[in-house]
Amino acid sequence: MRQGWSRGTRPWFAVGVASATAVVYALAENHSIRSFLWRAGGVSAALPLKVELARLPLSLLLATPYLPVWAACAQILAVFGIGEFVIGRRLTVVLVVLGHFGATLVARVVLDAIHTSVFGLTPALAHVLDTGPSAATTAVGAGLLIVARMNRSAVLLAAALVAAYLIAPGVDGVEHLVALACGLGVGVICRLAASRLSSRSFPPWLRAARDSPLTRRLPTP
Repeated sequence: MRQGWSRGTRPWFAVGVASATAVVYALAENHSIRSFLWRAGGVSAALPLKVELARLPLSLLLATPYLPVWAACAQILAVFGIGEFVIGRRLTVVLVVLGHFGATLVARVVLDAIHTSVFGLTPALAHVLDTGPSAATTAVGAGLLIVARMNRSAVLLAAALVAAYLIAPGVDGVEHLVALACGLGVGVICRLAASRLSSRSFPPWLRAARDSPLTRRLPTP
């Protein structure tokens, strides 16, 4: 992160999303605005698909009710910020979008499936709100660990999420596991690309990942 800072990298995306989350929660203190915000950003599998897709961008800023606002902002600022320093802003944004949209939509498919009970879910969970920024931070964290070759930490993260899902099955568990798969998949692709491309042919988002102190052990072609 120090090397990224010295190169001029600043975590503006993380700061922007965390600040927007804090602003949304401050506006939600107004009862007249709160209902509008939840109608515009509250996402659940019971909604029509078009409505769910339209609400997904704002739902990134609306954490589930049991997650306090300071925790939501802290996880966004920490995970997204480290991602910007280590793997670059573009790849961080890709992981955020893929993790957030992918986790929510796959959870919808699982809840609509005939054998929902196989996953430990019930039809009533279709009305439960999505995880908000948690799925996105899971995807960024998993991708960051793989790109940085912190394989043991990635295994520990995966084991913790699987254990949490087995202990207390729910929509959030499904979404976290899908986001984990998205992050691990993107991380593996980036590592393979970094090992095959020459330094001159690196796109900026891959060059940022390769030049980081955490990834200097990547094999040089």
